[in-house]
Amino acid sequence: MPKKKDIWSQITKHLQSKLPKSQFVTWFSRSALEKLDSDVAVISVPNKFVANWLADNYLTEIKKSFKSVSNHSPSIHFSYNHASSVEASRDFGYEESPRPLLRHRLNPSMAFEHFVVGNHNRFACTSAQEVAENAAGQYNPLYMYSSPGLGKTHLLHAIGNHWLKRDPYAKIRYLSSDTFSSDFIYAIKNDKVDEFRTEYCTLDLMLFDDIHLLANREKTQEEFLFVFDSIYAMEKRVVITGNNPPHKLKNLNPQLKSRLGWGLLADIDLPDQGTKIEIVKKKAEEDNLHIPEDVVFFLANSSRDVKDLIKNVVKLETYSSLHTGDINISLVKAFMRDKHKNKIDLDDIKITTAAYFNISVMDLMSYKKKRVFSYPRQLAMYLARKHTSLSFKHIGVDFGHRDHSTVVHAIKRIEGSKERSEKILDDINKIENLLG
Repeated sequence: MPKKKDIWSQITKHLQSKLPKSQFVTWFSRSALEKLDSDVAVISVPNKFVANWLADNYLTEIKKSFKSVSNHSPSIHFSYNHASSVEASRDFGYEESPRPLLRHRLNPSMAFEHFVVGNHNRFACTSAQEVAENAAGQYNPLYMYSSPGLGKTHLLHAIGNHWLKRDPYAKIRYLSSDTFSSDFIYAIKNDKVDEFRTEYCTLDLMLFDDIHLLANREKTQEEFLFVFDSIYAMEKRVVITGNNPPHKLKNLNPQLKSRLGWGLLADIDLPDQGTKIEIVKKKAEEDNLHIPEDVVFFLANSSRDVKDLIKNVVKLETYSSLHTGDINISLVKAFMRDKHKNKIDLDDIKITTAAYFNISVMDLMSYKKKRVFSYPRQLAMYLARKHTSLSFKHIGVDFGHRDHSTVVHAIKRIEGSKERSEKILDDINKIENLLG
């Protein structure tokens, strides 16, 4: 095996070709390959903050780079000097604080430069860019609405990511309705409502996704109104998405509907054929994937949902990285047949959970008792029960011929812990986002 230094040099060159220069310099300029064997690669970084960020946002790209350079894909781990992590973080340009920057929950890959603009979404995108530049004081709140899968969430993350480039220490939070509700319930149960309000009411920018999912949650709606009014009174910014214009939202507080109309309303329509073709081509280009024109046209006709279009390109990219052979319409039709199930199956859950925790599927199904394996296993069982119609017995058999009582115990444990632990809830949300 070539020297670690040589391998890491090739890998960083590969990463540099895939990432914007600013991202590469920020996150990889002070990294090194500390250990490498056939199973494990340990990458040293300046501090815990960088280690967490790389694990959350660049793990897949790093694995792809190892595969490309060394033709194998080891398990990736990050190390840093605990004793000097605070000092190192300052050297790196970040201060350790009680309010970790990671809590903004933004996906760095969802940026304006990766968003395809067409007539159907031009007004919403332009409005979002003006808010991101903090130049649109009258657009408060900005309320964007559309059917699912047309790019609202992407624009929310793009606003936050652009804002952070201008001000890395801004208090920004991306929130789904479920996350806000769970945080609020946790605060009530643990007598921490004051802390909850201190955290949320002092945000510089709140990015709130799927307001319509607060329907029938009266107490949560009242708390959202309190938070909204506090942020608005301080002339800070709020961006909200929903599935309908305010007056058509059902089972929402009339005062809340009124607030949504205070600023600017921007709807996103269905993309036309030309825009869908451009979306497929742009995603393929980002993934360095060559797709024949007839396949591009077929994919563009496969769905009205932008999220579906992108997911299908990702499936093709994954297939292409693992197999040799041409991409053709027959292959895509096979994916389409799978998609018609319109379900998340057990294999999806196992593969996605294992990849998220950087362990193998075999480890996930094994009888290893260390928490690094047992926690992902319990989480996967919980997701299997939530997203499939399989019985406890079936799930147990599929997870290494375990008894159904083991599955019941795992699910109860996750159910009981997710209300108390933001980390567990965050893991669930991220894996579910990956599952689509």
